[in-house]
Amino acid sequence: MIRIKPTFLVAAMTCCGLAQAGHAEDTWAVLVGVSKYQNPQINSLNFPASDATSIGETLTDPQLGNIPADHVHLLTNTYATKANIDKQIDTFLKPNVKQGDNVIIFLAGHGVAKGVGTEAKSFLLPSDVRGLTTAALEQSAVDLMKFSDGLSQLPAAQFTIFVDACREDPTPGRGVKGNTRSDVLSRSVQVIPEGADHDFSSVTFYACGVGQRAFEDPKFQHGVFTHWILDGIRTAAVPREDGSIDMGILKDYVKKQVTDWAKKTSSTGDFEVEQTPDFVAYTSKPVILMKVKRPVTGAAVTADPPRLIVSTYPEGAQVEVNGKKVGAGTIEEALDKPGDYTIKAEAPGYAPVERSVKAIEGYDHEVILRLQPGGDTGAVTASPANDFYQKAQDAETRQEWDMAEAGYNLVIQGDTKFAPAYERLADLQLRRGHNQDAVTTLVNMVGQVTPDAHMYSLLAQAYSTFADKGPGEGNAGQNAAGGGAFSVPANQAAAGPLALRAAQEAVRAGPNSAEAQRALGFALVATDTAGNNKSAALVAFNKAVLLDDKDAANHYGVGYGIRFFSQYSKGDAQKADLQRAVTYLKQALALRPDYYEPHRELAYCYHMLDNTDAALKEYDVANAHRGGASDKDEVAANDVAMSGLHQQKAQQSTGAKKQQEMAASNGYMDDAKETSPKGLEKAIKMLGMIGLGSRLTDVIPAQYRQLMNPKQAAQNQVNDVVNRANNAANKATGGLSGKLGGKFPNPFGH
Repeated sequence: MIRIKPTFLVAAMTCCGLAQAGHAEDTWAVLVGVSKYQNPQINSLNFPASDATSIGETLTDPQLGNIPADHVHLLTNTYATKANIDKQIDTFLKPNVKQGDNVIIFLAGHGVAKGVGTEAKSFLLPSDVRGLTTAALEQSAVDLMKFSDGLSQLPAAQFTIFVDACREDPTPGRGVKGNTRSDVLSRSVQVIPEGADHDFSSVTFYACGVGQRAFEDPKFQHGVFTHWILDGIRTAAVPREDGSIDMGILKDYVKKQVTDWAKKTSSTGDFEVEQTPDFVAYTSKPVILMKVKRPVTGAAVTADPPRLIVSTYPEGAQVEVNGKKVGAGTIEEALDKPGDYTIKAEAPGYAPVERSVKAIEGYDHEVILRLQPGGDTGAVTASPANDFYQKAQDAETRQEWDMAEAGYNLVIQGDTKFAPAYERLADLQLRRGHNQDAVTTLVNMVGQVTPDAHMYSLLAQAYSTFADKGPGEGNAGQNAAGGGAFSVPANQAAAGPLALRAAQEAVRAGPNSAEAQRALGFALVATDTAGNNKSAALVAFNKAVLLDDKDAANHYGVGYGIRFFSQYSKGDAQKADLQRAVTYLKQALALRPDYYEPHRELAYCYHMLDNTDAALKEYDVANAHRGGASDKDEVAANDVAMSGLHQQKAQQSTGAKKQQEMAASNGYMDDAKETSPKGLEKAIKMLGMIGLGSRLTDVIPAQYRQLMNPKQAAQNQVNDVVNRANNAANKATGGLSGKLGGKFPNPFGH
């Protein structure tokens, strides 16, 4: 299985050879480019329509793609309506695509992500989209997950998808705000046929990385990404003597050219430009886009060396490559040469599993090894519970969250000691923001299974999340059987001590467990008052790093702890703490760039250090990784912070720049209201609690300012209670209290 920047769990394929483009008459293409929108609220773009048109001309050129013109459907501007795009699968591809055929999809225009965590969705805006609210998008935009699901039903042998859907912000006047690519888009535009019984390859090529935006360049008269795709096909990116275009080699060429363009543009422009194309592939062989007949010009481009990325479930399983132990957890290994490799994973209580991979130049090869419960050396025991567990995992892979939860619950009902089902269920519940449900699941687990350090750590993590973010949505912790000393807390205050107790049990069970030490650190933060737990928490977080410095979560823990306790420092001491936190958070992101929490914490640090541009970038990148978040109030808080920062920049600007910054500020506040319409006040209070109140009080809308100061907000609540009591008394006495000039005293003072 070859895959770059993974988003799905899939089994490895072991076929060899080339994924051939086949005959041109066996290739079918749908090309969509939307530059103009009927709704005046949607910002027009310059080149998506011409990008799609040029791709179509390249595919049908007799000297290039040589695909029959009636095999290519081009939809641009007024023709690119929701109805026309949606029906391409049913009325064009399904009747024509045969087993073994090739499908090419090109999407250019505005892409928008809505929602948080597992509930997030990604949409392509057709020319007739009605608006940008969630309701309007669900009714009138193209749901990219549904579109991809439709493609997955086709019997094609190869899918090649190009996505250039994160250009200017879709709202007019908000160019400063930008429209960065979300991880939700990544997981939405994937084609993985379920139960495919034929040879299969799928690649998706994105114009930019998560948290970046794709740019257009008037001198190219195209989007930068599309320009270099066209250039690569027509000139230098075809090293094969037979003229075949290998997507791995094309990827390397386009990525280099686009990143070089971005660096050059940054050095000569007024703002920083970052654009790094991203490539995701599911295949066991090189993917051939087409064969060109026209003689090529320029030097041949060689492919990058192959690389191996291995991750396991459960996390932390020992990994071997060709019989050599390479470590535990997620492994990234540069390979010396192409060839056959055998990857094996082992963990106590699970049957070992191995996969074979043929490493190919130009591709990163990811293998996700899912170990099934069973003996350390024997095969997995056949049982209804194991069968349901596999089906639940498959549902989770397909992002059918409700079905996955139901499946794991069925496993637990059939076998109350099936620990992996509890773990997967709780993990999914936490990712969905169902914090109390996750606690309930894990409390039941430690009541049924003899817990080890890992299980106690999971329970402590769930308690700490509950203490920090509340119960969340879901079934409110019903049906908890209880686990001895552990129970489902009634509120956030009760969750903290339980988190600490579970973490202490984890450390007792596994004193050399990095996971247990990290859980202890978070539990000490959850139970802290006035900084009393600072030393113990930071010791625990640092122990986790010493025990495992390859785990991004451990570095994040140290950075989070330092940032949290910096609220008790002042002046230069606080600044030094925040700069230390930045160092650890950057280390976490170096190990795992797609990690939502370090991006969010890094934004907080830069914000408190008054590094406005760096803070804006990290808030934006954090929200781009919204699929890794579970708290929509938190994502809304990021938008509020960006709104305040842009308003601050507006106050320092004049003319058109001032108007742009104000438009961006208003846009982010609108996004916050859309993300969490009922939780906006909670989001703003959250920013006040982490110490950003003084930096945002003067730049957010007046009706929200008091929420930035927790002490003032508490006093306002008291005053409100007293005023309501006085009003009730006046009403009860016919206004006598007011006439006598008397008031109920404020027991909390002034």
